[in-house]
Formats: sequence, structure tokens, C-alpha cells
Amino acid sequence: MQSANMIFYVIGAIVIVLFILLLVNMLLMRNKLNRLAKKYKYFMNGEDGGSLELRLSTEVRELREMVSSSENMLHQQELLATMQLSSFQKVGLVRYDAFDDTGDKLSFSLTVLDGKNNGFILSSLAGHDTSRIYAKQIVNGQCKEALSSEEAESINMALDTLMPDMASEAQELVNETRGEALSKSQPDNHRIDTAGK
Repeated sequence: MQSANMIFYVIGAIVIVLFILLLVNMLLMRNKLNRLAKKYKYFMNGEDGGSLELRLSTEVRELREMVSSSENMLHQQELLATMQLSSFQKVGLVRYDAFDDTGDKLSFSLTVLDGKNNGFILSSLAGHDTSRIYAKQIVNGQCKEALSSEEAESINMALDTLMPDMASEAQELVNETRGEALSKSQPDNHRIDTAGK
């Protein structure tokens, strides 16, 4: 009799455990079904309820337009960065007394360079009765003519001005964006949506 009761309790315990496992599995499936229903409603809502193809084609077209617009803006940024290299952007100024009988540092050497270190030095030597102005060309950060110590200091000040290389940064951004756009526009057959699992 006790063995019959024991078998009855064991079978009852197994049935309860199976029922609990079945209940947990049912709750998990219901949760997945609700998420799937939300996604289905998002894609199927519309005038006739079957607008999935239209919605997808519209989304893909808009995505391609945005990628094209983004590439256009990046190209314009690249052009501006290239133009920036040719504009004057580095300056070095040294003021000094060119003659012993003058004061107030009225003489100066001014170096102006572009992003490629091309430009000029403008030196003004001021005295009580005279004023002289000299200009010297700078190519790749070098001057072919003899320089005074003040002119050399002015060139070094201008060369030490750190300017970002915007042209190469813009090119890297364009290449990166094109790569992302290509990977997004091509279908990924190996992609699995794990959000619903």
C-alpha cells in the first residue's frame, strides 16, 4: 500500500513539474508572439493592410537619397578642405629694433604661410628718418634668400602653427561613409534578427 502511495506521489510530482515547465514555455511563446505581432502591425498597417512592399521600397529609396546627399556633402567638405590648404593660415610676427637709435620696436618681420607652407616674409626696418620694406618668397617652408635672425624666427613661428589636415580627414570620412553605405545597401543573407528570440 505504501509503495502504491509512493508511486502516486512521484507521478503527481512529475505531472506538477511538467505542468510548470509547460506554463513557463507558454509564457515565453506568448511574449515572442506579442513582439512578432507588433512588428507585423508596423509593416502591414496602411490603406489596404498589404503595404509591406511599398513601405520597404520607399524606405530603401529614402535611404539611398540620404546616402547620396551625405556623399555630396562630404565631397563638398573635401573640396573646401583642399581649398583651405591654399589659403593663408599660418602667421609668425617678430617685432624688434632694427637700429640702435630707435625704440618701441617699430621694425617687424611678418611671415604668412598657407597649408602647404608657401607664402612670404614681409620685413619692415624702421628708423628715425627712414623706413624700408622687404618681401621674400617662401616655398615649402624654405626661403632661397638670406634671412636675418628675426626673419628666421618669424618663419619658425609660422611653421610651428599647428593646423589640422582637413583634406585628408575629409577623404577618410568620405571613404568610411561610402563603405558603410555599400554594406547597408547590399542585402545581408546571413543576418538573423535575435530581438524576437
